[in-house]
Amino acid sequence: MKKTFIVVEVPDEKKVNIRTFYLTGEASIWWNNIKDRLLGPKFTWSKFLKELRAKIYPVVVQRQKEKEFMELKMSGTMMVMQYASKFTELSIFVPKFLTSERLKMRRFEDVLVFYL
Repeated sequence: MKKTFIVVEVPDEKKVNIRTFYLTGEASIWWNNIKDRLLGPKFTWSKFLKELRAKIYPVVVQRQKEKEFMELKMSGTMMVMQYASKFTELSIFVPKFLTSERLKMRRFEDVLVFYL
């Protein structure tokens, strides 16, 4: 969905409506139960993602993934693409740490350069 939003150039104010349209099953029930409480002028795409992550990943799992990200290093057998994949996977759990693409790139490069 994220890739589609980029390609189609969907503005942030439309992303929540589009994304929630595609929710099914338990996720759809969850959204129907909380949307009245959340929707309003101050409800943003990033707040939606935060709420969704909280629903999908319990706090214990989020903390574990944050720790895993902070300790992520390339081991001797890890290829650059494996590191990049793990970095991307775990980066969704540390949005406050990676507040911009520049910081994200710097963090990625710092660990990468250390091992090259």
